[in-house]
Amino acid sequence: MNAPNRICAALAASLAAACPPCLANGTADSASGTAAGVGPVKMLQLGVFEKSVSTQTLGARGTITTTASMFGGFEIRNSADVYIAVRGNSLGTLGITQNYLDAPRTRLYNSAGVDLVFDNNGRGGFNGCISGNAFSGSVVSFYQFQRGQPVVERDSCLAVNLPAGVYTFSVTPSIPGVTSGSTQSLPPVGEVLFEVTLSP
Repeated sequence: MNAPNRICAALAASLAAACPPCLANGTADSASGTAAGVGPVKMLQLGVFEKSVSTQTLGARGTITTTASMFGGFEIRNSADVYIAVRGNSLGTLGITQNYLDAPRTRLYNSAGVDLVFDNNGRGGFNGCISGNAFSGSVVSFYQFQRGQPVVERDSCLAVNLPAGVYTFSVTPSIPGVTSGSTQSLPPVGEVLFEVTLSP
């Protein structure tokens, strides 16, 4: 047995010794492979990963200031309708925190870092969650009637159809003439929750 095979055999033996018999083959029964309050647990075998799992909603939460923006990203493998909601003010109305960022400014980029959304001034990014608006109205309805956790007008929302690819975003305070047109964050510091919903 060569060295790499001896290492693999030793690793497999040590894992088998460390795991209960019911988990050694990557499965668990309800008698001994149960997590408290969870029910039967299925363990993944080494090198075996589920490929068919899909994600509908991704989120990220952070604190933003004039010198600390929030960044993140997501990837979709097929074209999809995408709802983006950046909660600032609604974190307050939902009772999550009163230290929210008023009127967050959101920008969406493609894999080359090019802005995909522009305001009426030609500046990259968007503000507002306005009912009946072509760009945000469906997001407002979705959060109100399906999620039961309404957004508010000074949050930031967008409904868009995106082709397969990698996308990134940034969230900053709204500063007139700098990051936004006329919208201003008062104060320009606080928490936000970024959520992207795929094929809602």
